[in-house]
Amino acid sequence: MKICFIRSDKGYPDSRVEKEMYALSKEHEVILLGWNRENAGDEVIHEKHRIHDRKFDFYLIPEPANYGGGMRRMLGPMRRFWKRAYKWLSENQNVYDAIHVVNFDTAKPAFKAAKKYKKKVVYDIFDYYADSYNAPGIVKNCIRNIENGYISKADMTIICSEERTKQIEGSAPKKLIVVENSPEDIEVSGDFELAPGSDPAKPKVVYAGMLVFDRFLKETAEVMMSRNDIEWHVAGYGVLRPYIEGLAAERGNIFYYGPLPYDDILALEKKCDIMTALQNPTVPNNRYSAPNKFYESLMLGKPLVMVRNGSIYKEIEKNGIGETIDASDGKIKEEITSAFDRLLERRGEWTSMGERARRLYEDKYPWSKSAETLLDGYRSLV
Repeated sequence: MKICFIRSDKGYPDSRVEKEMYALSKEHEVILLGWNRENAGDEVIHEKHRIHDRKFDFYLIPEPANYGGGMRRMLGPMRRFWKRAYKWLSENQNVYDAIHVVNFDTAKPAFKAAKKYKKKVVYDIFDYYADSYNAPGIVKNCIRNIENGYISKADMTIICSEERTKQIEGSAPKKLIVVENSPEDIEVSGDFELAPGSDPAKPKVVYAGMLVFDRFLKETAEVMMSRNDIEWHVAGYGVLRPYIEGLAAERGNIFYYGPLPYDDILALEKKCDIMTALQNPTVPNNRYSAPNKFYESLMLGKPLVMVRNGSIYKEIEKNGIGETIDASDGKIKEEITSAFDRLLERRGEWTSMGERARRLYEDKYPWSKSAETLLDGYRSLV
């Protein structure tokens, strides 16, 4: 089968997209149609990107738009992206048999093309859209009804955790599978070089992902600016990128690496000591999330600081593999500070924490299990 992923950004660095594309490429031809928000132009950009040992074709529509600009500011650019995406899907209908739709913001052109050209459509919910933005109740309900309609129409729907089944109540998926956010169990390079100026003697906290407000990144930054006994190493892109870049230029214990390929993200995390998964639970979507950083910390054997949110944080407490914090009382900076202090006091336990985390990954959350679930799902569509 020939599969076309459609994503509302470039699709790289994007850990889940890259893992799924690579897993499916073992039995299928896989390409990606994406949105290049940094550039303008009339021509679709064709790029080749390597995922591990394979190269994939990426077709990127250049249409300027901000990350994190809010729903209202995104409507114009998004409509233009939809129009151009549908045009590409129509003109290239022979290069795909199935469209792998990532989230609601790519669904309209994908479902329209799939219906017209009789293609299979898979709806992959990274984030449930109605719960991703602050919007009036009537708008949320409208989006929820439309998205549930897409779920019900899709030949297969993918969610990232069993907990998400509560979020999509009201839909009627024809086939529903769970593909966890676990990373692939690969040999992570130890050759990654930390930024110049990093002190080998200081413990290193790392965050690599979307630079957005609901990850408590500004609060973490303020904690880091108030102390000099630990370092903060950051990679990624998003609305907070200029803020993080500015801090890294001014502060001796904050380092920014820009967007990195996923293999380099894992290599950076391996070089550091403590990982964070600090998603704001007041954002409804985050209450059902299964953070990549949780699974990556298990695979890499790193202590994790995580917000008590949803249910997955209980694995941290049950297995003694990090610290959890309460974000409900408005004292998030104090909570982050205390969690780092507790982990520094337990520095002698980091090795045993890592060993327990790794066992949990191998026993309960290996990517090989989710990859086979994904492949089985596609086999059922043929």
